[in-house]
Amino acid sequence: MKKYFLISILICSACMYAAAQRTKEVTDYNIVFAPDLSNRLNPKLYPKAVNDVDIVQGALKKIWPDILRLKRTDGQFDHYSVDFINKGLIGLYKINTNLLTVDLQQFDKQVDRINYILGRNKVVSCLPKDINNFISEYKKFNDKAAISKNGADIWTYFQSGIDDRIILPDLPLGKITHKFRNIMVLMTDGYIEAGIYDKGYDLSAKKVADFRNAFLKSKGSDMAFFLSKNTKFKINPAKNPFLKSLEVIVIEMYDRSLSKTGAATQHPTDMEIMRLIWTDWMKSSGVKRFELKPAASNQAEAVKYILDFIKK
Repeated sequence: MKKYFLISILICSACMYAAAQRTKEVTDYNIVFAPDLSNRLNPKLYPKAVNDVDIVQGALKKIWPDILRLKRTDGQFDHYSVDFINKGLIGLYKINTNLLTVDLQQFDKQVDRINYILGRNKVVSCLPKDINNFISEYKKFNDKAAISKNGADIWTYFQSGIDDRIILPDLPLGKITHKFRNIMVLMTDGYIEAGIYDKGYDLSAKKVADFRNAFLKSKGSDMAFFLSKNTKFKINPAKNPFLKSLEVIVIEMYDRSLSKTGAATQHPTDMEIMRLIWTDWMKSSGVKRFELKPAASNQAEAVKYILDFIKK
């Protein structure tokens, strides 16, 4: 009897030791806004119900209390930033990238983090102030981009622009391991027009139209099957190992085949075709998870797209 009692004590002791050595995992959000700063921002060419500035502002305003309360624990290391598809615009527009960051990892003590979040810190920066500075700087370059003719090479960005600056690795600190969810909010109209056409790096309005005409001519009923047999309409897969750790929500996809009242002028619509080809591209490129969303009708709808994506 004593023998079994001793064995039980040893087993319990081993379990307690293992539990003491076990690390605790904390989920943190690394949310990156990646805007397509092309002519899609020109309201005269493509009028939208909500602009990018309002979307980013609405999302940042949800950091507290919404995002920081999503099944969270103390000591969040959340990071919110902007990354540029066309890095040359940083110098061209004289963008102060230091203002385009909200970083909760800067605090060693939770009390300092809480004071920052609640705006109690009167000595250094606080979350409400940093969000205002973030939006102010974002609006400056967004306004400049809206009247320019610069393009956005999204294919090359996925191929080589997404790297260890964007993808944050797990961060072990003692018995706590911070695991980042790397989430990109890609704001684009869905058309990829960067100057290289018919080589598998674009999804131009012409390619969309060509796909529609070829599909209708084929008399087929399954667009996915048609695409699998007509690979010239596909986008070449991006070969970037960082994509396997990236979740992407594409928002503000703009359907140019719709009338001003929102009625379809052609079938299949541009949105249906873009959704098909983008889906094939994201899957073939190994993106961890993605969603494709049309242009929102208001700020609340756009922000809901983002929050719903984060919650899943």
